[in-house]
Amino acid sequence: MVTIDPCIRLKVIQSQLLPAVLKSALENTSSDIKTAIEINLPSLEEKCYELAEKCKEKYPDCGKEIELCKAENIKTAFIRTREKLDKIWIERELQGKETAGTDL
Repeated sequence: MVTIDPCIRLKVIQSQLLPAVLKSALENTSSDIKTAIEINLPSLEEKCYELAEKCKEKYPDCGKEIELCKAENIKTAFIRTREKLDKIWIERELQGKETAGTDL
């Protein structure tokens, strides 16, 4: 089994996974967005804190190169992602209400 360096995993989360969550929310159903907000993001955020600790142990200066090696940057990245997901959720809810109103 291959073990991926924690620093590389943080890079992938920042550059690929978080953008993919947002893209998926734009393309999928409202329930998918709610799941991302309530379940997936909190568990991913916790994993990032764990990875950041491991990364700092291995490479004390990792925060200079990898943004998510710093706890405050993890918190900020996930707050922004949640805000974007919340906005998508609200827009989806409004669209659903507008569509329901035109079905009469």
